[in-house]
Amino acid sequence: MGSSVKQKLKGLGLSLVIFIVIVIFNTLFGAPSIALSGIEKYSGKVSIEEARELGLILLKNKQYPAARAFFNPSAQQGDLGSQLALATLYFYDLTTVNNYQQAYHWFSKNSDNAYAQYYLSMLYHFGHYVPQSPLKSLFWIEKSAAHSFPAAQHNFAVYYFNLGDYSQAYLWALYARGNHFSQSRNLVKQASEHLSLSEKANADQIYRNTKAKHRWDGQSNNQIGELLEQVF
Repeated sequence: MGSSVKQKLKGLGLSLVIFIVIVIFNTLFGAPSIALSGIEKYSGKVSIEEARELGLILLKNKQYPAARAFFNPSAQQGDLGSQLALATLYFYDLTTVNNYQQAYHWFSKNSDNAYAQYYLSMLYHFGHYVPQSPLKSLFWIEKSAAHSFPAAQHNFAVYYFNLGDYSQAYLWALYARGNHFSQSRNLVKQASEHLSLSEKANADQIYRNTKAKHRWDGQSNNQIGELLEQVF
């Protein structure tokens, strides 16, 4: 176990330390997950940062109720990372009553955030809790893509591809591929096959001139980066 994790566990109580060590062991070595009964009572005894990081450990190990217990207090205190993590957990945990309603609540509280904008687009696309709306889905995916969120750039490229605008599809797929979104590799190839040599050359030039503007800054979005490891 790394020294940084050990430091986080200091002063949390022997039972919590044992619980988290078990979770980390399961995560690292692929052991079957076990229910961590009672761990929720410690969620109010750690700092916001510790609660978020412990919640992410529990989320990775699919301990969803315990993860929610750690995310919720820090989310209520306005911690962005915890709010987005809690929203993401609700989005994917179909066993929770009104999960999409809760996901919408927390994502909409952060509607200026590229990650939240992507999921708002997904909620409107599928009609989860909110009425299905292609226009609202497009509105949010465009905003997220403009903020350089890689998955949104890819989906925006897919939108243009389905529309038959292959130059824009190729360009946005290039942005997504440049941000290491692997699914966009095939889309770049597929879109390019619909372009003439001059159209492709023009799009390539636009990409070279604008790629810095559309680069996803993972270092500035490290909290989101931890979530991306869980869901993409």
